[in-house]
Amino acid sequence: MFWDSLQMQNPNCKVMVDNCYGEFVETSEPPMVGADLIAGSLIKNPGGTIAPCGGYVAGKKDLVAAAAARLSAPGLGVEFGSAPGHVMRAMFQGLFLAPQMVGEAVKGGLLIAEVMSAKGYRVQPLPRAPRHDIVQAVELGNRERLIAFCEVVQQTCPVVSFIKPTAGETPGYASEVIFADGTFMDGSTSELSCDGPLRDPYAVFCQGGTHWTQWALVLGEVLNVM
Repeated sequence: MFWDSLQMQNPNCKVMVDNCYGEFVETSEPPMVGADLIAGSLIKNPGGTIAPCGGYVAGKKDLVAAAAARLSAPGLGVEFGSAPGHVMRAMFQGLFLAPQMVGEAVKGGLLIAEVMSAKGYRVQPLPRAPRHDIVQAVELGNRERLIAFCEVVQQTCPVVSFIKPTAGETPGYASEVIFADGTFMDGSTSELSCDGPLRDPYAVFCQGGTHWTQWALVLGEVLNVM
C-alpha cells in the first residue's frame, strides 16, 4: 500500500484519505487497510441521495476526537452539533439506502464504459475493470462533444432540466470547466451529474445516478446528438 511506504519512511506519518465517491464500492474501506483517518461528504455516496447536507470523519479514535474538537470546541467533541432532528432522520435513512444507490451508480458507470468504448471512445476505468469509486471518465476528443454531453445530462435530470450548462472559470480548476447536475439536493452529485475541464483530451467525468436506467436515457440521447 502507498501509505505503508510512507510510514516506513516516517513512522510518525498520519495518512488521511478523501473517501468521496469511494464508499461502499468495495468490500474494504481505507481504515481497514491502514489509513489513519478518512473524510467524506453526506451528499455523495453515504447520504443515499437524500441527506441534505453534512460530512463525516472516521478512523482512529484519537484523530476523530481531534477533528471533532477542531470543528466544535475543545472538550465538546462530538457531544454537540447543529443538526436538527429532521436532518438527522434524513442522514440515517440515507445511510440505510446508500449501498443500493451506490450499486446503481456503479452499474451506470459500467454501462457508460461499455457503450462509449464500443463507439470508439477511450474510457477509464475500462468496461469490465475492477471499480474503486463511482466515477467513470470518457475522453470525448473535442470541446463540442464535451459540451453536448453535459447538455444532455442536464436535460435528463429531474430538476432544472431546462437550464443550459455553460463553461466558465471555477476556483480550484486550472482551465474552463463545465458542470451538469439537476439534483433535488443542491450539489448532490450522487443523484446524477457530470463535469469536465475544457482542455485536451476533453474528458467528461460521470458520477451518480439513483437508477442505472438514467444513464441509459442519457446515452441514447448522447449518441443521437454526437
